[in-house]
Amino acid sequence: MQRGELWWGQPVLPGGSRKQRPFLVVSADPFNHNMRYRKVMVVHLTTAPRPGSPYDWEVELPRGTAGLPSRSTAKCAEVYTLHKDQLTELIGTLPREYLCRVDAALALSLALRDK
Repeated sequence: MQRGELWWGQPVLPGGSRKQRPFLVVSADPFNHNMRYRKVMVVHLTTAPRPGSPYDWEVELPRGTAGLPSRSTAKCAEVYTLHKDQLTELIGTLPREYLCRVDAALALSLALRDK
């Protein structure tokens, strides 16, 4: 498991939502590769269109990007910690240009930007 990979998973999310959805691994690879550390940080993707989106803390991913079956939005203001075994099938790896956009959206949502 590596940073930038997209995986299918079906964990129970806050609010009780449980459905098969894609997740983007955003945690650092030293954690991802550590066999004793069994968790991974992710953001989930949605295909649901919303008025006014994408927001600055979201990243649009066109259909086919890294094997995604439909246009999706990475919701970078919603970071989750999951057990690695909750991610069940590798979809693909996000191209660098999109991962850079995700990094900027995460920095915004987590207030990590220089002031």
